[in-house]
Amino acid sequence: MKNFIEQPNVSAEGHVLITDLDTKEVLLNKYNAINFENLAFAIANLLSGEVGHGINHMAFGYGGTDINQNGQVNYKTPKVNGADGGLYTSSNFTKTIETFEVDNQETQPYTDLIMTVVLDYNDPSDAKDTDTSVNFEEEKDYVFDEIGLVNNNNKFLTHLIFHPIQKSKNRKLEIKYSLRIKAGV
Repeated sequence: MKNFIEQPNVSAEGHVLITDLDTKEVLLNKYNAINFENLAFAIANLLSGEVGHGINHMAFGYGGTDINQNGQVNYKTPKVNGADGGLYTSSNFTKTIETFEVDNQETQPYTDLIMTVVLDYNDPSDAKDTDTSVNFEEEKDYVFDEIGLVNNNNKFLTHLIFHPIQKSKNRKLEIKYSLRIKAGV
C-alpha cells in the first residue's frame, strides 16, 4: 500500500477598495499584509467547528504613517508578526462588518471573501463637518491611515497602512475588504 502525503500550499491575500459613494472617487485601492499566524489559527478553529474565530469588524487607526515638515509621508511596516499584531495607534472607532459575500470560482483553487461596510455621513457621529483637518495625529479628527480585519477573539488577521484619509460628515465612504484564500497552488 502506498502512502500519499500531500503538501498543498494554502495562502491568502487581501485587498481594500475605499470609494466615496457620492463622487465615485476611489480613495484607496491597495493590497494589504496578512497576519498568517492568526489567520492559520482562525481557519483551523473554524474547520473544527469552533465558534468565535470568524471575522467580526474592521478597526481603524491613525499611527501607520509619519509626515515630516515638508509633507513627505513615510509609511511604517505593517504589524503582522506574532499573535499580538495590530494597529500602531488604534482609535476607538471600529465598524462591524455589514455584509459578507463568498465568491467561489468553480474549477479554480481559490475563494474570495468580500466584506463591505459603509461609513455614512454621521458615522462617526462626532466627526468634523468637512474634510479639512490639518492634524493627522488626533483621534477626534478621524484621519485614518491604517485598517485591519479583526475576529471575534479580537485577533488582527490583516493590517494595511495607507495615505491618510479623513472621514468627515460630508463624505459617505464604502469599504470593500477582500480576502482571497488559495489552496493547492
